Amino acid sequence: MVRKIGFSRISLLLLRSFCFLLLACCSSGCMSLLYVPREPLKKFYDPSIVGLKQEEIEFTNKDGTRLHGWWFSSKTQPSKGTVVFFHGNGENLTTHFLSLSWMPAEGYNYFIFDYPNYGVSEGEPTPYTTVISGQAALEWVHASKDQRPLIIYGHSLGGNIAFRSVLDLKEIIPVRALILDGSFLSYRSIARKKASESVLLWLFQPVAWLIMSDTYAPQHIENRASIPLLVIHGQKDTVVAAQFGEEIFEKSPEPKEIWRIEDGQHGDTFWAHQKIYRQKFLDYLAQHP
Repeated sequence: MVRKIGFSRISLLLLRSFCFLLLACCSSGCMSLLYVPREPLKKFYDPSIVGLKQEEIEFTNKDGTRLHGWWFSSKTQPSKGTVVFFHGNGENLTTHFLSLSWMPAEGYNYFIFDYPNYGVSEGEPTPYTTVISGQAALEWVHASKDQRPLIIYGHSLGGNIAFRSVLDLKEIIPVRALILDGSFLSYRSIARKKASESVLLWLFQPVAWLIMSDTYAPQHIENRASIPLLVIHGQKDTVVAAQFGEEIFEKSPEPKEIWRIEDGQHGDTFWAHQKIYRQKFLDYLAQHP
């Protein structure tokens, strides 16, 4: 009996230790999926390669964290509007700016910024700090550059941050259209999905769900009602599955539109498909002046 009790205690201790380590690894893994500012100070591409000249912008969020962005003025004046780009979770703005680098030539101002610890932005990225940084970006553009309704474009993780930022500021910052490309609504859902795709973590999908929080994910999305929403999702997206784009579309009120790109991958909307979606996007914006 003594031996059995001793063995049980040791087993329980080992089991608790294993669960603690698993939880820690799962948490670290999920957070690393959210934020991957690889070589945060590195400049990957210069705007000159696509014929652009950036204005270096520095602004702060409400916690006083210094953030960095690039402003590109429209090549025609007056401009047709301003696009604010919320990029995805990897690298920094020196790669992501290429996604919409063609917009200034089409008559639109273009602003892109980095979240905390991306590029030369300071601080650490969390669901909270990315949201308040997104809000600060919108407030800076509205106050310093363009008081007209803004075009908000969020890709991947940036779509989640953009959606929450727009919802929180909809009474303060006018929005012409909200575009969510390859994005998702819930941190918990995307963490569970990623765990399901891993041989090692498949059994621990509930753990991934529990350790993540949707506190700073978009809330009360029905309150977006008056802002036109465009959902774009590649049907062959292996990073953020197409089901997440469908969820955004189904749960959102009108006015809304969805583009299901049959051969679309993650982030290739405007640089693949014979670039037909560039003109389609310009036509969409013309319908929402």
